[in-house]
Amino acid sequence: MTLSAGELAVTRHLLVHGPATRQDLGDRLKLSYASMSRLARALVDGGMASEALEPETAIGRPRQILTAVPSARHVAGFKLTADTAYGVVCDMFGNVRATARAALPGPDAGGGVPVPAAIRVLAQLTTRLARRVPSLDGIGVAVGGVVADRAVVREGTFLGWSEVDLAGPLGARTGLPVIVTNDVTALAREQLWFGAGRTHATFGVITVGAGLGFGVVREGIAVEQLIDNGHLLAHSPIDSRGPRCTLGHAGCAAAYLNREDLQKRGAGLDDAAARALGHVVATFAGALQTTCIVLAGEDIAALTASPALAEVIADRLRPGPHEVQRCVLDVVTTPLTFNDWARGAAVAGVQNVLGEA
Repeated sequence: MTLSAGELAVTRHLLVHGPATRQDLGDRLKLSYASMSRLARALVDGGMASEALEPETAIGRPRQILTAVPSARHVAGFKLTADTAYGVVCDMFGNVRATARAALPGPDAGGGVPVPAAIRVLAQLTTRLARRVPSLDGIGVAVGGVVADRAVVREGTFLGWSEVDLAGPLGARTGLPVIVTNDVTALAREQLWFGAGRTHATFGVITVGAGLGFGVVREGIAVEQLIDNGHLLAHSPIDSRGPRCTLGHAGCAAAYLNREDLQKRGAGLDDAAARALGHVVATFAGALQTTCIVLAGEDIAALTASPALAEVIADRLRPGPHEVQRCVLDVVTTPLTFNDWARGAAVAGVQNVLGEA
């Protein structure tokens, strides 16, 4: 059951910022004492939160502290690659309680992973994960590509899918609410509640792995679908004398960072790639007008190890001799495994079952 707007606001604050008194919550969320009391009772009665007296203090009466209950909801999250489904089950705080994975069927004659068989694999993994928690409340699935209406894979880059309704059949088979999301968007949603979003209302996410991906959180809301799936940033010019990407651009960001482009010319992630990423970070931050960019993905550790990345960002941030406004950019690094990607999908699923827009 989804929460009311008020219940969601209180629950979200408790999940993101930790336990709080009714008075603190009311002040922060601009709720009257009566409204806050009603919401607290509803959340406690519904098992979403617990309330207890804080330890006695020397001055004044002890106050009631409201705390979210992690086990109130459990959601399975899946990350789909070209050949494998990686799964986790998480509680409301995004804590991973169990993991599982299974091979996806090989491509059919059309070159795509057979959809009915993939749904069967996901349903079987859901059943396995459900045994590890008291009850399962929903499913989140993350894929590389373009997703519409939190349900339809319009373009499944690595799966060979086009206009595939994944949420409907999977929901029908499991009896659970399902959200399907772009994998970087899922990571942005996870960061919104449990990472960069705790201190930044607007931030960008850049992932470097099998592909170059981008996610946006603007004023506390994760952007579900980018107008170009990150294409414009991925192919932004870096050096006109540089190598060409698969689209023929000379020295664009993808030519230095996209794994497929690197493999085709037998290159690796070197200082030139780190410099390219530094330019993308600065450009993305400027376009978003944010002071926070999250770097993630399987290949990000190799890039952040190069001093060239920090040097380029510092140079881009350097003000002119007569400029008084100085920008400080918080670059958060989070190397990921496939289970971490699946956790992002699970957090998106938790937000979905709670009623987060």
